[in-house]
Amino acid sequence: MTHETAEAVTWRPMGLDDIARISDWFWDFKDVALFDRTLPVPVSVDSLREGWRESMMQKTTPGAYWYIAEDDTTKPIGIAGLQSVNYIQGDAVLPFFVTERFRKQGLATAMTVAMLDLAFKRLRLHRVTTFYRSDNAATQRVLEKFGFVEEGRFREGWFVEGTRKDTVIAGILGTEWIASRDEVIESVAKSCNLSFSPTCWKESLG
Repeated sequence: MTHETAEAVTWRPMGLDDIARISDWFWDFKDVALFDRTLPVPVSVDSLREGWRESMMQKTTPGAYWYIAEDDTTKPIGIAGLQSVNYIQGDAVLPFFVTERFRKQGLATAMTVAMLDLAFKRLRLHRVTTFYRSDNAATQRVLEKFGFVEEGRFREGWFVEGTRKDTVIAGILGTEWIASRDEVIESVAKSCNLSFSPTCWKESLG
């Protein structure tokens, strides 16, 4: 599914020890503001770790699942997860982030495949929601490829660099993902410039 020269990517569960390794991502405000609207000022590694602690805690019924992608030197290059998992209503929120050098190579798409398979095939959830800034065309294209549907907007709900953008709310149902999954994975196989491991990701990618 990849070119012979493709860079190898490892995909594994994320832990608190990883926070220090990705903390510099959150200090590039112009870049991270495309994906996250919650950090108005730089924060310390300890503050970041404390903010993630609740999501990382091992529970009988976890409220979040986070995974990290690393290159062949074990350098972090992306993260994705399911947050606010509600097992009664059967829904969750999908956030993801890819470092600039690995954008437009299929990493965001591959991580989304893995997260939707986790949500719908393993956790048996009913729907997944995500949010993105209205001028983030790259994220919009990724989500449309999967069949996410715009379901509403928080008008001028994303403040960045002195201006306000809409926050777009997009969602996908489990039945919609199952219907489009094979086509999406075929598209990934044709265009992706990365090679994925270990087995847990290969299962998700077919």
